[in-house]
Amino acid sequence: MTEERKKPLKSFAVGPLSVAMWENQANDGSERTFRSVTINKAYFDKKVNDWDRQSVSINLTEVGCMVELLQRMEEAVVNDGVPF
Repeated sequence: MTEERKKPLKSFAVGPLSVAMWENQANDGSERTFRSVTINKAYFDKKVNDWDRQSVSINLTEVGCMVELLQRMEEAVVNDGVPF
């Protein structure tokens, strides 16, 4: 029997970037559940001639921190005239 692939609770994508929210079961024997967010970037790897991705997983409590960091970086890019 094949195990059904888990689906995210929510997901959004823009270009090569995507985010998804997952519900997970704690591994401590309890019935406790928690949620996490994955941030993915798809890219084409010329070495293997195929698509790949990089991802990072953060807790829901860290989402606000990530938003703040990205806003600060955007501000630095705009204010400092950093070329793209």
